[in-house]
This record gives sequence, C-alpha cells and structure tokens, in this order.
Amino acid sequence: MRITGKDISNKVRTTQGEIMATGDAIFRREDDCETESWPGAVDWWTLFSSDRTDTHGLTVGVAEIPVGAPEPERGHMHAQSEVYYFLSGTGHVVVNGSRRDVRTGDAVFIPGNSEHVAVNTGTEPLRLLYFFAADSFTDIEYIFPQ
Repeated sequence: MRITGKDISNKVRTTQGEIMATGDAIFRREDDCETESWPGAVDWWTLFSSDRTDTHGLTVGVAEIPVGAPEPERGHMHAQSEVYYFLSGTGHVVVNGSRRDVRTGDAVFIPGNSEHVAVNTGTEPLRLLYFFAADSFTDIEYIFPQ
C-alpha cells in the first residue's frame, strides 16, 4: 500500500492502528551527531543529511543559541527555504528586516533567499529544530550580507 498526504488526511491505518510506511526508518539522537558551531553564536547537530545518513530530500537538525549571544548586525541567506520549530526558550526571528517574537511551540517558514536570523532574548538557551528541502547540509550555501 502507498500512502500520500491525501491518504494520511483520511487516517489510513493498519489493524494495529499504526500508519503503514515503506522502507527502513532511521532513528537518531543529538548525542549521535557531531557538534558544529559558529562560536559564541550557535551550536547545531545535524540529525538527517545524505552526507551523514542514508536519507534524501530533507535535511533536519537541532540548533541552540546560548543566553547572551550577541545579535548580529545582519543575518544570513541561502537559496533553500527553511523551517524553524522552536523547542524551548524565547527570542525573536528577523526575516528580511521584519522582527517577530518567538517562544516554545512557534514555527516559522523562511522563504529561500530571505535574509534571516534567530536571536535568544531569554534566560535559557533558545533551541530550534530546522528543516531544509535539500538532500544534504553540504548543499546549503550560506551567504552573509555585508
């Protein structure tokens, strides 16, 4: 059986109540991942990326912005659209000069080629799950406007 997004909305399920899927699932923990960093600004752990895992079509990871990290004058850009889902903390996101407060449970879709940055304004690390529609993190070319 194949399941599409349309099928999922109809809650196609097995007799055990689980949604059926094809292929092997891949499970990862942050602890499985190398810590990458822009020192003093953000640490991140790439969970799924075709250069590290047997996955394709999606790159996903967790980023953490420490308390007191300075807000950069400018953000960054890349061709791919990106989604942030905030796991903990409070802060704001600036997209193309428009600032919006964020907190645990918020999500933001950032169109490709949009200048953006997430800033921690709280008293605990600002943690977010990030998603790119790209096979690999190595496909993402970061551009830092001057």
